[in-house]
Order: sequence, then C-alpha cells, then structure tokens
Amino acid sequence: MRLHPEYRLTGAILCLLIGLPVAHGQDGTNDASAPPVELIADSAEVDDARGISVYRGEVVLTRGRLRIEGDVMHVYADDDGRLERVTVDGAPATYRETLADAATRHAEAPRMEYFAIGPERLILRQGGRLWQGDNTVTGRVITHYPQAGRTVAESGDDDAERVNVTVTPATD
Repeated sequence: MRLHPEYRLTGAILCLLIGLPVAHGQDGTNDASAPPVELIADSAEVDDARGISVYRGEVVLTRGRLRIEGDVMHVYADDDGRLERVTVDGAPATYRETLADAATRHAEAPRMEYFAIGPERLILRQGGRLWQGDNTVTGRVITHYPQAGRTVAESGDDDAERVNVTVTPATD
C-alpha cells in the first residue's frame, strides 16, 4: 500500500522534530561533532521514554558515509538520545558504506542489525551477502566489524547454506 505523498512528508518532518539527528562518532564512539542521523520513511512512531522509534515504508537511514534501507526499521537510542543500534527488515534490507580510500562496501540480507557502539558492527541474518569490489562473502549469518576490518561468516544447517568467500587478488 502506498501512502499519499502528504503522509510521507509528515513522516519525514516528524523524524526531524523528534530528537533526530542523533550525533555519534564514525568509529563507534559518541561524539557531538559526528554527522547527524537522518531518517526518511512513510511513517514514524517514537517512544522517547523507552528510546525506541519505529519507521515503516521505504525507510532510509543515512549517517555520514553510511546508508541503510529497508521496509521496517527500529532505532534504539541511549538515555542521552545517541544512537545505539538499528534493526531493519527488508526484501532485502541494504547497507552501503562509502569509503574514502577503497571501494564502497555493500551488504544485503532479509534482516540486519547495525550497532553504532561497543564495538561498531553489522550483522546480516537469515542469509546475507557482504561485498566490496569483487570480494564477496555469503552465509546464513555474517558479522562485520568495520573498524577492525574483520568479518565472521556462519553457515546454515544444510549444504545449500554453506559460507562462500570470493577474494580477488589486488593488482599492481
């Protein structure tokens, strides 16, 4: 079901008025000078007392170099309104991280969790794919730690859900 453009605009305006943007550092630490979190969706429900907001309908979250998209997104904030984590469901949910000195990092999965703190990480669930340039990782569950440059992939219960890694050697 598509919402009338007037309702989409109301949701976008609501996002701007409810305590967002939320500032925190790109390295997973909270930092008042970090870029804001911006959210666009068809609808938004915010519970400031619990620090949870739910966005529905073509949701787009951007924060500096990060972009996360999906159908339904839950955003969790700490007591000071700083972003703690995001869960997103989609068909598929997508993640994009633009890097200054390397190829853009992409990910997709039916369900994703992004943790902004302790340590920063992205978890792809229910079968996901993470790729950067020609290098690709697929698996039932993939956990990526951007700051450490570390990825852990897990297979499913059957042979069809095994981990698959493709690494293309760098050329000089």
